[in-house]
Amino acid sequence: MLEIMELLTNKVFLAILLVVFIAMFFIMREVYCWYFKLNKIVDLLEKSNQLEKETNRLLEELNNKL
Repeated sequence: MLEIMELLTNKVFLAILLVVFIAMFFIMREVYCWYFKLNKIVDLLEKSNQLEKETNRLLEELNNKL
């Protein structure tokens, strides 16, 4: 039990543990995004938004010519 307490007070051990938890967070986030295909949905929405902007610009040009 004393050995466990010594490990927990060791700053190097805590730093390694923190790095492992951060790495696990990012790995699990990617798995979650892949599973629900969130990244693809975001890309599609961004493309749609860009097309909307282009359409609005063209409509404004057309309206100004009339």
